[in-house]
Amino acid sequence: MKRLTLLGVLIIPIFVAAGFIVKGTNKTNEPAVTFYKTPLVCNAAPDIGCGSRSKPVLLELEKSPAIKEAWLNRPGTVIAIVWKDKAQTEIVAKPIFKENNISFTVLNENDIASYRKTFRKANLWYRGANVDMLSWEEATTIAESAVKYALQSNLITKDEAEKIKTDVEAYFKEELVKIRTNEQLKDDDQHKFKEALYSIGEKYIGKERTKKAMELYQKNCEKQCKKDCCKHD
Repeated sequence: MKRLTLLGVLIIPIFVAAGFIVKGTNKTNEPAVTFYKTPLVCNAAPDIGCGSRSKPVLLELEKSPAIKEAWLNRPGTVIAIVWKDKAQTEIVAKPIFKENNISFTVLNENDIASYRKTFRKANLWYRGANVDMLSWEEATTIAESAVKYALQSNLITKDEAEKIKTDVEAYFKEELVKIRTNEQLKDDDQHKFKEALYSIGEKYIGKERTKKAMELYQKNCEKQCKKDCCKHD
């Protein structure tokens, strides 16, 4: 009996110690996560991040052997990188951000507390190509804005507005998920996207009313934004 008691006394501390060792190891092995402040708010839909701008950089980041995951928060203000080992901002992340023309600031521990609480939660963070969901939301916003002011001015009927909105939304849902460089996106915004809006409008309301509708759209968009928020990037 004394021998069993003695063994128990010896074994219990060993298991307790082992438990602490395992716990400590898991904590040490948790991957490092770095949060970066980024200017990726969607101009056409300021409440969400820009899928078109963020998608190329997120996909490029995840191609790196040093990176496990790359995420964008819903507002488009923060990119989070989950590293496979230690953080390598200067060697790995910085060149990729630079290549994609994205400025960034590494956030300190005090600034990231709120982001850690929501990190990876559905509809609050988007990983890699999942930012396409933000692009689809943007497409809906663009479509609604494209007809809103013409409808308010009685330039078009509700039936015409619905037809135009449906086509515009379908067009941008397809276009905004395509991978483009920042330069290509700016060029398409100034030419291709604008031409598409005119083409869709002319299909239902003719050239004259389309021109007036586009003027109303641009005018009201510029009024609401300090910057050029009418751009779809």
